[in-house]
Amino acid sequence: MPYAPDNCDSYSQGHRPPRIVPTDVEATVSKIIVTVFIILTVSLPALAQNPYPEEHRRWEGSIFGGVSLLGGHQFTTEVSGSPTEAIRDVSIDYASGYQTGLRLAEHINDIWATDVEYSFANQPLRFHNLSPTVSSLALSHGVHHFSYSVSGMPFGLNKRFRPYAKIGLGASLYHINQASRDEALARGVELRDSWKFTTNFGGGFKYLILDHFAITMDGRDNISGIPSYGLPPKSQVVNGVYQPGFAGRGRQHNWQMSLGASFQFDVF
Repeated sequence: MPYAPDNCDSYSQGHRPPRIVPTDVEATVSKIIVTVFIILTVSLPALAQNPYPEEHRRWEGSIFGGVSLLGGHQFTTEVSGSPTEAIRDVSIDYASGYQTGLRLAEHINDIWATDVEYSFANQPLRFHNLSPTVSSLALSHGVHHFSYSVSGMPFGLNKRFRPYAKIGLGASLYHINQASRDEALARGVELRDSWKFTTNFGGGFKYLILDHFAITMDGRDNISGIPSYGLPPKSQVVNGVYQPGFAGRGRQHNWQMSLGASFQFDVF
């Protein structure tokens, strides 16, 4: 709180109150407000000159960013050759992370569109209870997604606002940073990258803000099998050495939400 002197009459005697210095948060908010004001000042006259922009174009290139959510799983894993245990509950947990990517789409007609997409999601990974000596193993980890999708849109190319639903196929590379693999190997756990076939479904909308330029809000679920990371489906003890594994079965859902900016054109 700003300092308030006990004698309020001192203001009338020529004394000024102490200067209040804005906090970093206040300064940042002020900069954002000024930036938004400048953008609106520049953009609104252009929109006023062309209130009904031309239709969405045939081709569309987009960059986007957002958040990626994976969650975690627990697997009851068989242990062979051990005199003390027959099963072990091994779990994997993915931290939420950012995602970024590129997309190239073609509007085939008023209703249908196709796109190819690449995205990278930063998803730190942690194994729990892999072995009696490795109760927790944190790894620097990311997921590379490659997909081909088909979208259906109820509104035509001449509409600014175009909601859509989509479905697609692709592949995902679950990649562990080399430094993390080396650290895991030093603790007796040999890991490698894993590829998985994926399907995806979701939806969103496109909004044409100016001729050739649109924004896109997209949400989807990437569904794949559980990556093994090179570990066997069961643990075993060989010559007194514990060799960790985990029975990764089933499917996992990678939920992604993103906001993108697009440039549209007619000639590829």
